[in-house]
Amino acid sequence: MGSVLITGGAGFIGSHLTERLIAEGYHITVVDDLSRGNLRNLSTILNEIQFVKGNITDYDLMSKLVKNSDITFHLASLSRVIPSIENPEICFETNVHGVEVIARLCSKYNKKLVFSSSREVYGTAKYIPVDEGHPLTPENPYGASKVCGEKIIDTYSKCYGLNYAILRLTNVYGERDFERVIPTFIEKTLKNEALVVYGGQQILDFIHVSDVIGAFLKAFDFSENIIFNIGSGEGVTVIDLAKIIKGITNDKSEIILREKRKGEVERFIANIKNAKRLLRWTPETKLRDGVSRLLKSYLH
Repeated sequence: MGSVLITGGAGFIGSHLTERLIAEGYHITVVDDLSRGNLRNLSTILNEIQFVKGNITDYDLMSKLVKNSDITFHLASLSRVIPSIENPEICFETNVHGVEVIARLCSKYNKKLVFSSSREVYGTAKYIPVDEGHPLTPENPYGASKVCGEKIIDTYSKCYGLNYAILRLTNVYGERDFERVIPTFIEKTLKNEALVVYGGQQILDFIHVSDVIGAFLKAFDFSENIIFNIGSGEGVTVIDLAKIIKGITNDKSEIILREKRKGEVERFIANIKNAKRLLRWTPETKLRDGVSRLLKSYLH
């Protein structure tokens, strides 16, 4: 089987992708600076992969790794909205400079690039469900950095023939994630602590990590340069999400409503018709089932 490079492969989504590709028989190299990723995420397969601790902006390092791989999955990024607002310089250094290095090297060595983008590129939806032709109007540094990354990749394709697939992910959840809304709500619920909900009426599209990995594998084999939305195609308000989690656990603690935070999107539901039609990919995990599965992992 081929050789695959995964940047950010010790992170939440990256570790699941690494596990899946190992199971498929690929030779995997993971590069991660462990600023958010953790080797615990790869503990069951660490002896089956090549792990490199390093930064994606290190051109010499990345040149060797990209050259020796057949395809690069680029997942490494500063991947949350609030930290991007607090530290925009780190966000742009990683998410823009880092993408440029990877895109330049994939172009130089004629390697396919699969890029993990975000629904944050759209900002608050002008219409829902949001298709790939929706205007890109990001509302925070993270979303802006992902737009920049996409444009860099597209430009390198036009100028240097880079072959790419870009997946705009909605709100991904699942085992090994932390500090985002679903794991935060679960951890608070299991401690019988109040859930603090900022705003509450924001509509979000949550997608289980197993379905995201399925989409990445489909993009692996897709020959054309293309951008896909990857989400559930269904929306839920944040307040209803809190109620779902409390209902599953029979938790009676209160929900505290606070003012919506700056930079957070008001509503988003992905139109996933293109992914279904062209990638032949369909999400399989319903939100309630995925949350129940995640809860069980916390209890073991």
